[in-house]
Amino acid sequence: MNKTILFLLLICLPLCGMQAQISWPDGKKAAIVLTYDDGLKSQRDIVMPQLEAKNFRGTFFLYGQVVKDSDVPEWREASKRGHELGNHSLFHPCLAGTVETSSSSLCRSLECYSVKDMLTEIGMMNSFLYAIDGKKEHAYAYPCGQSVAGGEDYSQPLLDSGLVKYCRGAAGRHVVADAKTLNFALIPTLPAMTGCKAGDLIRYVQDALDKHGLGIIVFHGVGGDYLTVDAAEHQKLVDFLAAHSDEIWVGTFSEVLDYVAAQAKK
Repeated sequence: MNKTILFLLLICLPLCGMQAQISWPDGKKAAIVLTYDDGLKSQRDIVMPQLEAKNFRGTFFLYGQVVKDSDVPEWREASKRGHELGNHSLFHPCLAGTVETSSSSLCRSLECYSVKDMLTEIGMMNSFLYAIDGKKEHAYAYPCGQSVAGGEDYSQPLLDSGLVKYCRGAAGRHVVADAKTLNFALIPTLPAMTGCKAGDLIRYVQDALDKHGLGIIVFHGVGGDYLTVDAAEHQKLVDFLAAHSDEIWVGTFSEVLDYVAAQAKK
């Protein structure tokens, strides 16, 4: 083999397996998105004050069935303060046969939905959210992290429908380190489970820093409600992010994903 060609191959081969690092704005090394599901009271009472004290904003995925009339003014004000409201469907359908999703009655389980049914429900929830925050675009989070309705995966049909631009999944807890390979129909996240400690979450943030990547965390209850993370542990995470604000961008889900999508096109 020609020595010049061999030399070029030896240089190229290591590079071929490398990911293209995301170039974050303002010299940041990583981005972290804090998301909260189901529109719980503890999120308004505890989470929002903790975030706003550090000038952070979160993304709150609501589902229509649990949003009470009396909650609407609070969610509307939260949106005005810069928090993002996201689509979590109308009835939160999950697979009926799994323990963690047993709250789904048979008539509201994913086994009884078609892809068309699911898209219709998501479209209706978009309209509900528009009535709250006046915004025509909303991101989506799969209830229970499950994207199969009636035995069919609806993640790509949902993206193709134009109803949403970005869909937060549950599978794949890894940090997003390459914009060009990211599937915007199933964006990975780290679930903060009951009893989760700040140290576990901070290690995930550190992984995002090491990889110059994007980390997305999903919470439910904080200091109350269910699937609860202790309020003090959540505060420790927020404090860590604030202490490293020179290198970590804490943004809302759609805000950060808009940036990543633009990077993917370069």
